[in-house]
Amino acid sequence: MGVRGQTLPWIEEFTMKNYATNQMVLAWQSDTGQLLQNAPVLAGDEYILTFTLNVRQTVDNAVLELILSNSIEKQSEEVFWEIETIDLPLTDDFNPSERRIMFNHTMGVYEISIIGKIDKDLTTSAGTTVALHRPVDLTILMLIGPADSIYDEIEIHVIDSKIDDYQFILSQKEVELQDYIESDVDPAYIQLYENFVALAKDEAEFGLVDSAMDLLNTLEVEAPPIQTGPSFQEKYFIPAVGGLLVLFILSLVLFMRTRTRAGFITMIMEDQIRELEALQSRASRIDRNLALRLQEINDRLKEAERS
Repeated sequence: MGVRGQTLPWIEEFTMKNYATNQMVLAWQSDTGQLLQNAPVLAGDEYILTFTLNVRQTVDNAVLELILSNSIEKQSEEVFWEIETIDLPLTDDFNPSERRIMFNHTMGVYEISIIGKIDKDLTTSAGTTVALHRPVDLTILMLIGPADSIYDEIEIHVIDSKIDDYQFILSQKEVELQDYIESDVDPAYIQLYENFVALAKDEAEFGLVDSAMDLLNTLEVEAPPIQTGPSFQEKYFIPAVGGLLVLFILSLVLFMRTRTRAGFITMIMEDQIRELEALQSRASRIDRNLALRLQEINDRLKEAERS
């Protein structure tokens, strides 16, 4: 999230609240440059954004414009704009229900609010067989000066409920992983745990947050192994992980069909093949049958890469 401006910014501060609950979600001030965030900004939710605009000098015959993003929609209100400062020198054609408003370049400090719902599909794109969920840095508002110069803007980081769920699970697993690292848990188990957290992050980066959550949710054992050699828990954990790799490979192949940048996909596939080979090498020291199974999965992945 951020605001772009001059050394002395035009937009000096803003707050963003959930329209239904009045919960403060974001707060920002230019004098500190720090963003306070109490909750994620979610696609599909309605918000009220209130900001302070400081016009430091009067320029005769000049007009400034405020432009609202097309990803903001009306929901509870019939208008987008609420002018909190009555002396804002609006032009005669001002219409609060339009995305663009204009006002004279007249010195003053003005407070303005925007009300609207973020497009529920902003963070979602439909692949051939699966929905992809990715965070979006949305420029929600722009201040435009003469010659269409961008004087300032407000940008917010938007996710959706699926991404929020994934990030919550990921944070739990990362805390658990750190606890394992700082304790006497078997290093072999920690390495496997790290590998699958990394795989889940790769899935989420592609937009496959459902698959990423499935991977993370399998990292559940009653007690992690503490001895240095293979334990019952470790042998139990690894076959479960091997089965989950099948789901990972299938989801990655489906994802490939939704992308057109073949070179990028090839690079990612090669990385995953190397990751799988490392898991196979470790598994071969514990369970020969599991190692053979991982080899079959790896061969299938290589076939998918060549196709």
